Amino acid sequence: MQPVDPLVHMLLVQTLRRFVAADAIIDDIRSTALTGGMSGSAVWRHQLQYRSPAGQASTTLITKEADVHEWQVIQHLQRQRQPHIPFAHTLDRPEPATRSVDGRLLICLQDVGDQNRPTSLEPISATELAREATALAAIHAANFNSQPAWLPSMNASYIEDMLFVRAWRPAWEAACADPRFASAFRDAIPRVEAAAATIVDDMRLLLDDPSLQTLIHGDLNPSNVLVSDGQPYVIDWQAAVYGPFYIDLPHHHCTLAQAEHYRQAMAAHGYQIDPQEFAERYRIAARYIGLRYMWWTLEYWLSDQSQTAWVQHYLGLVTGDGIGPVILA
Repeated sequence: MQPVDPLVHMLLVQTLRRFVAADAIIDDIRSTALTGGMSGSAVWRHQLQYRSPAGQASTTLITKEADVHEWQVIQHLQRQRQPHIPFAHTLDRPEPATRSVDGRLLICLQDVGDQNRPTSLEPISATELAREATALAAIHAANFNSQPAWLPSMNASYIEDMLFVRAWRPAWEAACADPRFASAFRDAIPRVEAAAATIVDDMRLLLDDPSLQTLIHGDLNPSNVLVSDGQPYVIDWQAAVYGPFYIDLPHHHCTLAQAEHYRQAMAAHGYQIDPQEFAERYRIAARYIGLRYMWWTLEYWLSDQSQTAWVQHYLGLVTGDGIGPVILA
């Protein structure tokens, strides 16, 4: 057997016995380092050979460090038996050695592979969209009117900081100062700036409506949805907040025609949303998401103008040009 840190070994054993085979005994572990996400956490895939009364078998599990907030979200969703998150475990009696200097926990997760859902510029089938909408609607519907004490709320200050301090404005000002960008996107620039000038007030319509507030992922991008056996699994919950469910839609269901899958999925949970109202609120969320995620495309474009399609995608969310018409049921 490969040498494995004793605490990692204990975590793998507990996870295997809890979720895969209750009486499993591990015979061999082969561990491979994977590329970490935006958080920079070390991520490992462990191939396990084990035996149980049922015989010899093998499986793979993932270990990573997670902050306490992410673990609280995962535990919460796991207690709800949400089917579209990977199962997860941390040591039953976490010792100080299982925490890093910054207090992050070592957790073990179901391995759902490496296939991400298609990006917003790639083809995606109605079946894939419907499955992802069903997954999101199940999570949102289960968490209306129920804000755990540990789950922070999305508010106007959050919007202001995210857009005007951390994400959109610094990248936008740098791009607009480049004559190439100013020329290529001259028609869109004033429309984006007009949208940005009102976005905080526009978002209050969503933030101040208690009927829209639920547990949302808050950073739903293609790297955070894995697809295994055709089913989507939502991962990396460290940015989760209590906020309007519309925020989780435009990044993946990036037209009203695609978002209609979600509106129908919510109807299956008993939440009937008028198409006109849905479109109005979706457009506000799309403006926010377009501004929120535009920054990386702007930075790329300045060194590689082949990224124009991505810039146009986010501009289309902000201006509404890429969203399409209201779908009247």
